[in-house]
Amino acid sequence: MKSFFLIIVLLISIMTNLLTGQADPFSIVQEKLDGISVEEKKVLEQLFIVLQEIDLIESEGKRIAQEISEINVDVQKLEREIAIEEDEYKIKQNGLGQVLKSYQRMGPVSYIGIILESDSLSSLLRRINILRDLTRDTGEILEKIEESKNRLMESKNKLKDNIQLLEDRQKELDQALEKANRLKDDFEKFISNLGEEKEYYKDYLADMQIAWDEAKAMFSKTAENFSNIVRENSLSPEDLNLSFSIDGVRGSIKEDGINDIISKQADLEEMVIDFQQDIIKIELPKKNLILIGHFIIEGGHSLVFRAEEGSFYDMKLEPGSIEELFKENQLVLALKPLLGNNSTLKSVEIREDYLELMVKWSLF
Repeated sequence: MKSFFLIIVLLISIMTNLLTGQADPFSIVQEKLDGISVEEKKVLEQLFIVLQEIDLIESEGKRIAQEISEINVDVQKLEREIAIEEDEYKIKQNGLGQVLKSYQRMGPVSYIGIILESDSLSSLLRRINILRDLTRDTGEILEKIEESKNRLMESKNKLKDNIQLLEDRQKELDQALEKANRLKDDFEKFISNLGEEKEYYKDYLADMQIAWDEAKAMFSKTAENFSNIVRENSLSPEDLNLSFSIDGVRGSIKEDGINDIISKQADLEEMVIDFQQDIIKIELPKKNLILIGHFIIEGGHSLVFRAEEGSFYDMKLEPGSIEELFKENQLVLALKPLLGNNSTLKSVEIREDYLELMVKWSLF
């Protein structure tokens, strides 16, 4: 009876997709979640964790592959530079050879002998100038040869380091791909052990993956737009509630105030901030995404959100998945335009329903 019910749910889902065209993945996932048991959801959560790990390893593999590609470009560039430098090195060596041959044509006598053998003042001056030119040219060529040799050695050492780095990254890529393949095998075995219900879970996870990919892209854009609310004058100095105290300048940002600002921004995806004692909860209700963390001070003027845990449709997000959300954009409150150049943030404390700031103010 249970299997029959799951098949009916699957058929209804497929028919709904066909009739409505490109359905909202978040709605599909929510509808399916509403119709499963606690036990089934636990299984799905386990599978989703494995999918997150596979996704992260494959992303890491792409990053390493891109790094390998960039190192390869550097290696090829260095090889061309070395070839050019070697040609210049040979040219300078040949130049030195020509100068030394000029010495040889003048015979094995000493400089003083050459000068004393001059039969006239003009001959003396000419010989002195020739010797001066020869010695100057020899010194310059030797210096250039030494410089060329040093550049050549430096380029060769850099090339050697890059080749070693390339080999190390290739090993990392091979290990990442091997781990991803092992996880995929484990995932397939897990799915196979579910018996006749495996197609149902596969279908659900496919929708879950689509929704997760869209959530990551949307959150990145939301983070970018959130970070613009000060720049766009949505958050004003009055919203900081600045006041003087014994310890310095005290300020606060109220939960209701910042949520009111967020609600007026059409591009913030209905983001909701909940200040609780010592933690911040950030939620995107339509995406069923929740992140919990705190603000840290960066650069003396900015508050940067650091997520410590999170969930997607009440399913735990792995640390790597949380990092993926912030890969492109961070959630930042850059308060310098409001605080001015003569002040820096000393501390930030998260209280129930508000954020408390301590500001160090300098008159000079």
